[in-house]
Amino acid sequence: MDIFLFKFNLFTLLFARIIALTSTMPAFGGEGISVFYRIALAFMISLIATPVIQFPDEMATLLNDSFMLLLVQQIFIGMFLGLSLQFIMAGFQMAGEFFSVQIGFGVSDVYDPLAQVSLPLMGTFKNILALYVFFVSNSHLLALKAMVYSFERQPYFPEGFFTRASSLDGIYNFLVQLSSGMFIIALKLALPVMGTLLLVSLTLGILSKAAPQMNILMLGFPLKIIVAFLVLTITAPLIVESMFVQFDTFFDHMDVILKRWSHAR
Repeated sequence: MDIFLFKFNLFTLLFARIIALTSTMPAFGGEGISVFYRIALAFMISLIATPVIQFPDEMATLLNDSFMLLLVQQIFIGMFLGLSLQFIMAGFQMAGEFFSVQIGFGVSDVYDPLAQVSLPLMGTFKNILALYVFFVSNSHLLALKAMVYSFERQPYFPEGFFTRASSLDGIYNFLVQLSSGMFIIALKLALPVMGTLLLVSLTLGILSKAAPQMNILMLGFPLKIIVAFLVLTITAPLIVESMFVQFDTFFDHMDVILKRWSHAR
């Protein structure tokens, strides 16, 4: 009976961490996926992973003494991993917003049922492309694998974890890299279109001075749209490859911070 209760408590902790991840990570979070399916997915993964995860010896004592505290910690870790992935997706969305105004799509918002927000048209396009890469690259499986791996490496936060400099440095550095990398990713993906549209604007400015009788304003809007989509079509393979690289880099950094957590315990 004690062994059954111990395994059930471990199953509950793992289930709480996974449901927190699936509720905040891209594609699985939001109203686009039913809560029932998220709970069912977390239940099945927890049921499969609980018998094979190696838990530390002190877990039995901690479960009896501070179960609710452990449960809150599992939710925090799951949300931390899920929201970290949202930074990457936000960078991809921001890339489309950078040049939306230049091609005249800045005022056209599209409702995104997954994120429950209104996004510019090009931001939605980048978001859909990023979700495609997210599943094709098996990043969703890597996220769930990282979650199970994190439970084995860091089943709980030891006392004084959040006041220890060595523990917080890894978290702070990871968040700084995510927040700064979000803008860098967006700029890298949007730079070809932004640079080309800048040249188009300069060309139209020169034409307006050389031929004042031409209606450059009416000519510029369709020209910029055509050029922007042409550049996006040409650079599409590079954009997809860059998204693959960004997801791989994210999980490399995630692996580093999980190892730091395991050494801090």
